[in-house]
Amino acid sequence: MRHTYRQPETAPRYRRSLGAFTLIELLVVIGIIAILAALLLPALARAKESGRRAACKSNLHQQGIVLLMYAQENNNLLPDLRNPPFAPNAPRVPGLWPWDMSTNFIDAMIQNGASRDIFYCPSNPDFNNDNVWNFGVFAYLGLPNYAVSTPDGGFRITGYVYLLPGAGTNAAGTPEGPYWKFTTVGVPGQVTPADAEVVVDVVAKDPVSHAWAPINVGGLPPDMQRTSHMNGGEPAGGNDLFEDGHADWRPFRLMWYKKGFTIDYYRYFGGGTVPSFVF
Repeated sequence: MRHTYRQPETAPRYRRSLGAFTLIELLVVIGIIAILAALLLPALARAKESGRRAACKSNLHQQGIVLLMYAQENNNLLPDLRNPPFAPNAPRVPGLWPWDMSTNFIDAMIQNGASRDIFYCPSNPDFNNDNVWNFGVFAYLGLPNYAVSTPDGGFRITGYVYLLPGAGTNAAGTPEGPYWKFTTVGVPGQVTPADAEVVVDVVAKDPVSHAWAPINVGGLPPDMQRTSHMNGGEPAGGNDLFEDGHADWRPFRLMWYKKGFTIDYYRYFGGGTVPSFVF
């Protein structure tokens, strides 16, 4: 009898090819990736913000070095923005808000080693742009689309709040004056240089909406003006530069305290037609 050779049977046609995924398996993989992303993204965001806080602290520290250099050449006195050369047309003081700094002050800082970038917090990078930097200079020159022309020599809008004499003089509401710092060696009976803030991060509340971000007054787009370091709808805190030149992070919970069922700010100024600044 003649036998014929039979080929081995192949796998049934319904079997899938090796290496392919079924729809269910693919959905499971996508779901796992989504879960991992949900777990990792907040950690990555916190890491990025941590890096920005460190860069912000470095900015303030560099400003502190320049301010100390200035003070060492001026009998330990910090710049007084109410007097020449910072106020060319004294007693008129340039600017309105406490982050509006005289162009002569900024120029003096840059001549002593500062750069434009250290005047802006990395957590609000949109604020560091030419329109903000030149806002008060164009106002002084009377150019269109900027603030009303002013005879005070012009100013630059920065990304930090200054507690130097004269800062915030033209702002409405609670005056900044009680918090001005005059010297790097301290004053008897007052806080020590290591505890006396000179330049602080922006922690501000809109006077109309009472929101911490955005801020809708001042002539700039509201998405630019805000509290620098946010944690959801509330400030996370801010970096502070002190009279002795060191900078440190201060959580928001240490900036205010609750009294009964209301919140009273321990240290603040502004309000009225300008934001309330907290430090």
